[in-house]
This record gives sequence, C-alpha cells and structure tokens, in this order.
Amino acid sequence: MTILWWLFAAAACVALVCVIGARAASRRHRDQLSPEQRAEIARRADQQLRWAQRGDTRGIYGVAGAEAMKRVDPHPDITADLNDNADYEKTAAVAYTAADLDTLLAQKLPCWRWAAFASVLVQRRAAVQPRLRDDELGYAAPSGERANTGVEVGHFVIDRMDELVGLVKNVEDFMLTPAFIGVFGEPGDEASADADAIVHTAHRLMDYHDRFLAMAERCRALTAPSEYADLLHDLGLLMDVPVTSYRTFIDDFVERVGEMPQMLHYAHGTTLELDPVVLRMDTDDQLVNRISRRLSHIAAR
Repeated sequence: MTILWWLFAAAACVALVCVIGARAASRRHRDQLSPEQRAEIARRADQQLRWAQRGDTRGIYGVAGAEAMKRVDPHPDITADLNDNADYEKTAAVAYTAADLDTLLAQKLPCWRWAAFASVLVQRRAAVQPRLRDDELGYAAPSGERANTGVEVGHFVIDRMDELVGLVKNVEDFMLTPAFIGVFGEPGDEASADADAIVHTAHRLMDYHDRFLAMAERCRALTAPSEYADLLHDLGLLMDVPVTSYRTFIDDFVERVGEMPQMLHYAHGTTLELDPVVLRMDTDDQLVNRISRRLSHIAAR
C-alpha cells in the first residue's frame, strides 16, 4: 500500500513562523541578506526538495543542481514515460462547491481526507473574495472609527499589533494540538479519519483567516490626521502578512492535492515522505523598525 501520510501530516504539524515585534532589529546581525533574498532562498530550497522527491533533475544538489535550478522551468520534465494519464490512480480532487464536497465525502476516493480539508479552505476563501480583492487594492470604506491625536494613533497601532501577535499565537497553538492532527486518522488507514472533524477543523482554521482579514480592514478604515498616514500605511502592510500567508498556504495545499495521482504513481507502493505545506508568517524587519521609530517619535512629543 502506498502511504502519503507525511505529505499532509507535516502540513497538519505546520511550522508557523511569525517574526513580529519591536525587537526584530536585533536579528539583523545574523545575516546581511534582505528579507526578500531570504524568502527567495527558502522558496527555492523548498521547491528544489520537491523536485528531488519527484525525480526531477533540478532537484539534484551541488553544482549540477545549481545549474539545473537556473532554468526555472514552469513544469518538471518527468512525463517522458507517463504520457497516458490513465496510468495514474484516481484520487480525490478539491471540491469547489458544497455539493461537490458532499460527493467527495461520500465517495472517499484515495487521499480524500486531504482533498476535503483543502476544499473547505478554498470554499471559505471564495466566500470573502470581494473583501480580499479590496485588501489587495488597499481599499476600505470609512468605518467611523477615528484617532484625532498622535497619542490616539499610537494607542491604536500598539493595540492592533498586540492583537495581531496574540492571534498568530492562537493559530499556532491551534494547529499544533493533538486534536488538529488527530482528525486525519492513522497514517496507513484512511478509514480512521473523521470526515466531520476534518471539515469542522478546516472551518475553524478559516475562522482565524477571517479574523486576520477583519483586522486588516479595521486598520485601513481608520480616520486619522494626514501626518500619520505613513504609519498607518505600514501598519496595514503588517496586518496583511497573515492574509497573504493564508493565500500562499491554500494555493500550495491545493497544488499538492492535485499532485497526488503522480505521487502515488512514483511511490510504487512504498511510504512517500515529502516536504510540508507551510503556513509561514514572516515580516520585514525594516517594516517593524519603521513602525517602532514612529511610535517612539509620537511618545517623545
């Protein structure tokens, strides 16, 4: 029997990385690379590992791997002897409607538990898509909430940052609980997974997503004197970190579910251990430092 457990058990045990706080600047001495460079290195390493586990030559480490990485082809060249998709075992696919999810849960094709979890994520995201578009545009209608002085703006910013840190910690604790992992059942026994619990857990994870989105909306909607526009703009960027991280996480999860037929084919009846799908929340040290400096300036007045 082919076991793809580690493919998403690792996703269930996801490493939630959050770099938010006024002390972020103290880490800069460790590395002179910019946050964008560090993120790109991490992304490439993750992709290279995935290629290696698929059998793609770009996954080779060392000089040969470095040369292969330069090509950055959109699709790995691993289909030379797999041109007929009928060779792949049929697995559960992501369901984009409630009716299709009901069918998925009734049929329970191989890998159904991961497809069910991803299905709830994409359906919940679709339900708030107009709000997410506004978030990407930086748009928010005035909410009526006002901060009339620098002190009031400062209190608002500090309160929202504290709220953000607390909510990130809640998500981390939630995803690392035995109950979260347990809904998926035993590694080699899909029948041991709890369908209702999987759906319920995915909804609770997306409840956190909606709270992050609401926090970002509240920051954009605040009315304040124009001299604090830059500070509030940076606060909005900080609040967008979890929203953007969720988008990447969901997209990666959906992609992994779509890869399952190929994964099963390459596994040849063995246990396949793959890199995790990670909900990673990283922020720019410079962004946090700018916010901290402006808060210090307000406090000094």
